[in-house]
Amino acid sequence: MISLFIVMCFVFIGYVGSIWIIYGPQQSISESYYTLPRKWNFLFTLFTWGFAFPAIIIGDSTYMFIAGSGIIFVGVAAQMHDKAVRVVHLFTAFTGIIFSQVALIFQYDMWYITVLYAVSIPILYFMIRKYWIWYIEILAFLSICIALAYTLF
Repeated sequence: MISLFIVMCFVFIGYVGSIWIIYGPQQSISESYYTLPRKWNFLFTLFTWGFAFPAIIIGDSTYMFIAGSGIIFVGVAAQMHDKAVRVVHLFTAFTGIIFSQVALIFQYDMWYITVLYAVSIPILYFMIRKYWIWYIEILAFLSICIALAYTLF
């Protein structure tokens, strides 16, 4: 399980860190799909799968299964600018975020992280309006990492 956790964190830090360093913050992590050169778009899907599959296995609960499945389907429906795909992309993105926070509250008894996350949303919106979703998504991924680290260590 610890190996899966390390892989999950490496995938997250590697992908988001590379996008941030090379292209700067995006309007959302999903937007990075369009920032990458076309031949590298598949990296977005690998990122979502490389994070979510280990999270589902380590999390070992219905909440984390639904959250991880949402993240996996974000990678499947990567082309969010396509009107036919956008609904699936947004629905599964919200599902991943909401159920990750539900897991923090009910599975891990880490409600205080969810409270901090909820409080950070309007603060980031008013401070960094252009990139606030990018940072909110990063915080959601980090909250999953914190909860799973707490479980493992």
